[in-house]
Amino acid sequence: MGTIAFAVVYFVHYSVLGNGPTGVEEYEEELRLEAIAAEYRQANMLAGIDENTVVFDGSATAVNAGRTIFETNCAACHASDGGGGVGPNLTDAYWIHGGSISDVFRIIKYGVVEKGMIPWQDQLSPEQIQQVSSFILTLKGTTPAIPKAPQGELFAPAPEEELPVTDSTEVVATIE
Repeated sequence: MGTIAFAVVYFVHYSVLGNGPTGVEEYEEELRLEAIAAEYRQANMLAGIDENTVVFDGSATAVNAGRTIFETNCAACHASDGGGGVGPNLTDAYWIHGGSISDVFRIIKYGVVEKGMIPWQDQLSPEQIQQVSSFILTLKGTTPAIPKAPQGELFAPAPEEELPVTDSTEVVATIE
């Protein structure tokens, strides 16, 4: 009997009088809260990128953002096409400090002060460093206008380090 009375009161309270959220409203609120939590997790994940966790991001969005950062901050020393100048050529297979995504990220983050490259960790976020690192790796194999002679050692990536073929190749091809 008590259960029937509770059901009647519950039905009248929520359905007839419209007090309290409906099941659909509760579901939508849970979705809203989860979207906020997902944004928070994504922001923390991007802020936590370092040379040990960085991965190549060949998406057009990341490569284009990386290109913008490169043109603004790096082109003065490495040329806008990556062919080198004061800094080394970034289009060939020879790398002074290693050519993996982790190596490139580390060099950008900490710089090579004795060679004149400043550390960018205070000016760029970890996500931006990942983007410009990914862009730099898309320059490998392109033909710059005035390439600087190779410097460093021939870098041959391990099979698991080879870059996946993505749409970014098409994005980069348009800048030549």
